[in-house]
Amino acid sequence: MVGTTAPVRSADARVVGGCESTAAAVTATLGAAIATLPDEAGTSVPVLVLADAYSRWAARRFARRCADPARRLRPSDSTGLETSELLRKFAIASGWRGPCYLLAGSDAAEFLETGRAFAATGPVVLCEVAPLDTDALDDPGCTVTAVVLTGADSVLDIPQAPPGALLAAAGSAGGRG
Repeated sequence: MVGTTAPVRSADARVVGGCESTAAAVTATLGAAIATLPDEAGTSVPVLVLADAYSRWAARRFARRCADPARRLRPSDSTGLETSELLRKFAIASGWRGPCYLLAGSDAAEFLETGRAFAATGPVVLCEVAPLDTDALDDPGCTVTAVVLTGADSVLDIPQAPPGALLAAAGSAGGRG
């Protein structure tokens, strides 16, 4: 599943486009991906998030806000740094209560391998949030990718959508991820 904050021209029904915010795109995309699992698995499935790109954007935004003498920092400025805040909003909206792991310092290929290791014991959802405007001070716009792996040998069915690092790595591995 792929969600975006901008409309995407695609005949692929797995693309959720035109969400009003990054948080809404995460909620819609994870919701659509988890809906493909049986109910008992979906409410507690682990979610792994490739957090590097979004975390870098959030840190740059925070640094610019700190350096702006005309701006008064608010508590939301520091919580906005956290990629986990996007997942918290999803959990509240959906009732999902599974574990979440934010992975930084991994490239997309390593991320896929980590996902496959998790999938050896049951379903897992891999998620990437890729900012579209890395200079934005407000919501940067994004592409959110969510892939469900149901086993260590899961074959990924790659949607037709703008590639983030996860889609690019999955596509370069011949659709196998």
